[in-house]
Amino acid sequence: MKYKISELSNLLNVSTNTVRRYEQMGYITSSRTQDSNYRYYSEDDITKFMNARLLRKYGFTHTEISKMKSYDMPELIASNENRMEKMDEQIAYLSNLRHRLKDDIVLMKKVDVFKQPGYIKDCVPLSYVLYQSGEKLLKESKRIMTVQDYLYLSPEVQRIYLIRKEDAENDNIVLNMGWAIKIVDLDRYNIKENEYTERYDKRKSLLTLAKLPVNTDKINKCNNEQLKDMLLKEPLKYMNEHNLKIDGDIIGIVITIVIEDDEEMQYLLISIPIAEM
Repeated sequence: MKYKISELSNLLNVSTNTVRRYEQMGYITSSRTQDSNYRYYSEDDITKFMNARLLRKYGFTHTEISKMKSYDMPELIASNENRMEKMDEQIAYLSNLRHRLKDDIVLMKKVDVFKQPGYIKDCVPLSYVLYQSGEKLLKESKRIMTVQDYLYLSPEVQRIYLIRKEDAENDNIVLNMGWAIKIVDLDRYNIKENEYTERYDKRKSLLTLAKLPVNTDKINKCNNEQLKDMLLKEPLKYMNEHNLKIDGDIIGIVITIVIEDDEEMQYLLISIPIAEM
């Protein structure tokens, strides 16, 4: 059986341009009649076309598929096993990314029902690297490389704001910005800590929700009292009523960004380490 290009494209549910492209790549080969000069394709071309499409679904590049045409069986087995290993890595990555998404959804739902100053439980241990302190950008080259590792190696990376314990106690609210991952993810994604990374260890904490403008200029224009009200007013009131004190740096994990009153706002999960007075 021979097929015109229109017949083949209709049969395979692809465009004629796709058929031509696959022919140009050498996956299939047409023959032409002397009288009409039409392209014709055979049953063999259907098999070769669909094999190339399947390999593309597996994630092989066109360059890899072209090379594979000359492979013997052991080489084909090795290339497919290598692709399967990469698939397993992608599946694990997406599984962890889904876990992060699920956590975000849970926290976003709490935004709508959160009526109390917070609740007390152990915080999640984190490893983090800062890239900005107040309005000062931290530019050390090794720090920047570490920031990039945290950003791109872990699917569960989280943007954070950090307030040092001594700054909160002295009413000098300096917001430090950075990126954090769970400590358990360090080995999982082969991320190395160094002199620019810090640990936020598991400890008893008061967890609460707060929000800040996304616009950095607006944040920078806020004075200490305004920042304190936005981030710490209710939890500090709760702590005072229950004879609790700040027992470590305060961290705020960005949950999501949402439009409120025509302004972009970011919701934060605030974690305040606590101890009895």
